[in-house]
Amino acid sequence: MKQNHLTLKIFSLIVLNDLVDTAAQLFMKKGLLHTGIDSVNLSNIAEFAARNASSAFLWLGILVYALNFFIWIVVLYKVDLSIAMPVGSFSYIFIPIFAILFLHEHVNMVRWIGIICIILGIHFVSQSKKPVKEEKANQWLR
Repeated sequence: MKQNHLTLKIFSLIVLNDLVDTAAQLFMKKGLLHTGIDSVNLSNIAEFAARNASSAFLWLGILVYALNFFIWIVVLYKVDLSIAMPVGSFSYIFIPIFAILFLHEHVNMVRWIGIICIILGIHFVSQSKKPVKEEKANQWLR
């Protein structure tokens, strides 16, 4: 049964989903780093696909994405999409942190400010309760 509010169990499941999503992204990126192709376009897409078909990290990323899919299905069964999706934005936080740690990427100050805005948005959405009844909402409009 769907709930209109976020429980600790559902919140934890969403965070787990975002961590799994982050792992999938990292594996796929790691797998694509060693192709030896600088850019992908219509003329070399077949070569790009052939070189990546044997990448263990890429296949691991795809496998982890399958796990991500099934966790997300459970989340959607348990809670409204309008709650799950914004809270599920933790990957916007996890990916830069893990990209710095494991892929040695640089994240500039503007991106960190954006990440802080996302954190604030997640907080506001996670604090939302059941929708206010229409009569109560209309009282504010009078």
